[in-house]
Amino acid sequence: MKKFKTDSSIKGRIFRNGLYSTAILGVVVVLAVLVNLLVNAIPAKYTQFDLSEAGLYTLSDQSVQLAQGLEQDVKIYYLCETGNEDAIITRLLDHYAAESSHITWELKDPAVYPTFAAQYGAQDASSGSLILTCGDNSTVLDAADLYDYDYSNYYTTGSYSVTFGGESQISGAIYRLTSGEASHAYYTTNHGEQEPTSSLLKALNAQNLEVEGLDLLTSEIPEDCDLLIIQNPATDFATGDSLVDEISMLRNYLNNGGSLLLTTDAYYNTPELDELMAEFGLSRTGGLVVEGDTDHALYNYAYYLLPDYTATTESDALEGVDRSSHVLLQMAQGITITETPGVTAEALLTTSDKAYSKAAGYDMTTVEKEEGDAEGPFALAAWAQNEDTGAQVIWIGCSNMDNEQLYQSIPGNLTFLQGCAVSLAGKSSSILIDTKALEATPVTVPASAAMTLALIFVFVLPAAVLVAGVAVVLLRRRR
Repeated sequence: MKKFKTDSSIKGRIFRNGLYSTAILGVVVVLAVLVNLLVNAIPAKYTQFDLSEAGLYTLSDQSVQLAQGLEQDVKIYYLCETGNEDAIITRLLDHYAAESSHITWELKDPAVYPTFAAQYGAQDASSGSLILTCGDNSTVLDAADLYDYDYSNYYTTGSYSVTFGGESQISGAIYRLTSGEASHAYYTTNHGEQEPTSSLLKALNAQNLEVEGLDLLTSEIPEDCDLLIIQNPATDFATGDSLVDEISMLRNYLNNGGSLLLTTDAYYNTPELDELMAEFGLSRTGGLVVEGDTDHALYNYAYYLLPDYTATTESDALEGVDRSSHVLLQMAQGITITETPGVTAEALLTTSDKAYSKAAGYDMTTVEKEEGDAEGPFALAAWAQNEDTGAQVIWIGCSNMDNEQLYQSIPGNLTFLQGCAVSLAGKSSSILIDTKALEATPVTVPASAAMTLALIFVFVLPAAVLVAGVAVVLLRRRR
């Protein structure tokens, strides 16, 4: 009987211990679930850390301001098969949602919802695309547009570069959906002009600015034209002596408060157009500008100019532009600003004091300063406004700022042009966002430093360790 009680006592303790352990385990599991739910409820910006060099998983200040200023609800649908999500996209969407209660996003697997995209006209959108909706309005960002591929060096090096433009595209789409009616820009044709590149057109469209071509020989400037773009005309605009007076069209447009973005090349003469710009106190500086300061020239090529942004400006042309990003002007011509009654004008980009303008222009045989070359500094881009009519012009003395290949290495050119265009059109230029490199910049070690490091790691450090080891052994033996 006593033995039975002992066995019962032992079994009771075992049962109580097991029950206690089970209870503890249950409490731990419940706490783990609660902690997990709590962590998931915390905005992603406080729980996820971006260690990428380009900040791929972090929203720029412009996107944060856009999201926090929203007053309308924006819903984003991510068209992607479950398990194949792009981590860059999902984490960015988490950050957008964390910055504003007006932004939400949801994954829509095409295999589960095969007809979902069709209701937004996106039945042909590829996997990885985004659909953004705001009220009855919607827009589609195809997956291919979220990344930019540069194959310019593929046939020589066998490699290509990829940059991520998703944040720029998403913020631009949100801005278009919530900023009301689009503005309109037109670029002139039929004078040998350079058409805006696809990158520039995409960048302007992201600012809710619709861009179309315009032939002044067949059409007048539309009444809804918020901005007229003339990009590097090879021939002059016709005057009253011709069948069509294009200069009068331009003058009337500006007299009615219009805005003009002009780029020119020193190789082409456009005296009639230049005379119109003179009414705003702007004129060409003769020749081509070269830099005497190596810090303002790309790889010491004196005519590849890296100008400075004007420190203070009365215009909004540089609002939102990242002034830490270089812009590159190749074979540029200076813009002279002359004080003119009723006109406010100022430089936007300037050379260093050591710059000078080669009077020979494209016929120069040396970049060294010669007699007759004008001394700098020079304005390479200038803004002017008529105080009575409100008309604005920006003149850039370089024809190839808008260059697809150039954007891959000098993205500042695109954001500068974008900032100029949207400010002239009366739009906000505060959401100008550069693309981000997917690969970290490789660390380059000079040959001399590499040899020194090799000697240290291959000979000096091993020798030091060997000597230290011998010393320790000898000291122990003496004891």
